[in-house]
Amino acid sequence: MGEARQQAGTVIEDLRTRAIDEADGQTKRAAGTLRQWANDFSGLAAHAEKDSPARSLAARAGDKGTRAADYLERQGAEGLIADLQGFARRRPGAFLGGALLAGLAVGRLAKATQTASRTDGDGQRQVTAAPAAGTLPAAPPPGTAPPAPPSLGTPGRPFPEV
Repeated sequence: MGEARQQAGTVIEDLRTRAIDEADGQTKRAAGTLRQWANDFSGLAAHAEKDSPARSLAARAGDKGTRAADYLERQGAEGLIADLQGFARRRPGAFLGGALLAGLAVGRLAKATQTASRTDGDGQRQVTAAPAAGTLPAAPPPGTAPPAPPSLGTPGRPFPEV
């Protein structure tokens, strides 16, 4: 029994280490991408007209992007999680509001990605025509069963997939 408990602890620690290593790798890649975007914004600002409002916006975006990339590289995944937990404890309403907005954004992105992936062989989206407003759908031919109502989800999942 003690040996099984020790092996389970070893497996759990190994999985935790792998997850943290993967999260750190993702954080470093995100920091690199963010730094590239910040450099692009800084380049835009450097080549913009001196009195252009876009210049100051691009310069600020470049500066803040560079600082965010530095923060991600310095803190890593564990530091980012600790900071998020601290913010959630200090300002739970703002944290929940941000989580709600992030969830909505991810849901819309997933829906847009799913819609964009539904293409036919020519790269054209397949669109089915909806009946005109105020018209009734065509009745099935006599002697045939009416069409089944659309499924709202898969068996075991009563809600439609996003």
